[in-house]
Amino acid sequence: MADRNVTPDDRLLMQIFTRLPETTSIYLQNWDKCVFKAKFSHRACVVRLEAESEKLKHFPTIAAIQKVAANALPNLVPQTFQVGKAENAQGRMFHFSVTDIVEGDLLEDVWQQLSTKEQNSIVAELVEALEKFHSIRLNDEGVKGILNRALPADKKSESSELPLTFGGPHTGFLNDGHGLLSAIVERRKLKKPVCYMEPIVGSEYLRVRSSFTELGSMVISKSDIEKWPGEAVLCHNDLNPRNLILRSCVNSDGKSEYKLVGIIDWERAGFYPASYELSLQDTYLGGANRHVSFYLLLKEKMRNLVPQYSSQIVLLQAMGLVFESRQRLLLDGNNIGAHIRKRVIEYSMLRRDDNLCLGWTRSSQDGPLLEYSSAEYQKLEDEVVEEMVAKRKAKAT
Repeated sequence: MADRNVTPDDRLLMQIFTRLPETTSIYLQNWDKCVFKAKFSHRACVVRLEAESEKLKHFPTIAAIQKVAANALPNLVPQTFQVGKAENAQGRMFHFSVTDIVEGDLLEDVWQQLSTKEQNSIVAELVEALEKFHSIRLNDEGVKGILNRALPADKKSESSELPLTFGGPHTGFLNDGHGLLSAIVERRKLKKPVCYMEPIVGSEYLRVRSSFTELGSMVISKSDIEKWPGEAVLCHNDLNPRNLILRSCVNSDGKSEYKLVGIIDWERAGFYPASYELSLQDTYLGGANRHVSFYLLLKEKMRNLVPQYSSQIVLLQAMGLVFESRQRLLLDGNNIGAHIRKRVIEYSMLRRDDNLCLGWTRSSQDGPLLEYSSAEYQKLEDEVVEEMVAKRKAKAT
């Protein structure tokens, strides 16, 4: 059977560059996507290819949002050199972007090798960057100009202004807060509903109710929901250890220490209330983020970026209820990721904190934090996969 994975053939490369690169090294590839390093004699860059589809209509907007971030922090966000479309030798059309390359190590790979001082310093650097991003809003003049240039021609003809007020490609751009709440519920739904949104007749409140009675429900005032567009700031929304690049540098004392040098993968970025990004950290725990100590430290530092308004707190509460309801439904089945997450939480003795901004925490009375090493985590994955496969086979017989 022929290899159907996307590869950077010469026809594609010559539409992107004026000459062929000396070498290409593939980071990631599947049937619809390829991310690779293109090396020339004078420089190297990262190229992202994604097959043209309805889902990718926001591809130029993602690149534009990354450009906004790079303008704010050029030392941490890779510059985007080019965005466009190209056709491969089989006649298949692809969106592409060409960005600067950030050399270094993924936080994912080196976190457990770092000293406590280095870990604290890196998270402090990250939160300082987030604070800068959170000062950027969609209606800022420079931001509007960059994003308007990314809009398709038919959208530009409709209006010289961005027609929508907040959001981003991964939820859609939204007109109002109700649209965000609907998007949150919609994105987490499975074959069965995990949560319901119900207007409370005769009142200014909306109820979000879990499909699991024991997880309960909550009410949100329409006035709080209406505040979300005005509270929206630039958020990365995917701050997991695979998207943070570190580099070993020599400090003023002549000692080597790791520093944050890159924040990559801006596919989920957009303009949201700060609590939206904070809540997403809970969803990566035990999955995209296996480092519990990184999670705990980042949540502790990030909570200071969230204004303590009722509108921000109820958004945290709603997102938590929807996500945990989804996890509960997945645990009732044989979902591998949900079962791994549950075991990571149990192994590290985590519990939900009363302070919603902190998410999962642990008591100092529980002793030293237990974390899986890379090898132990792989063993855990293998064990869970084996168990779930056995359950599926048993159910089928």
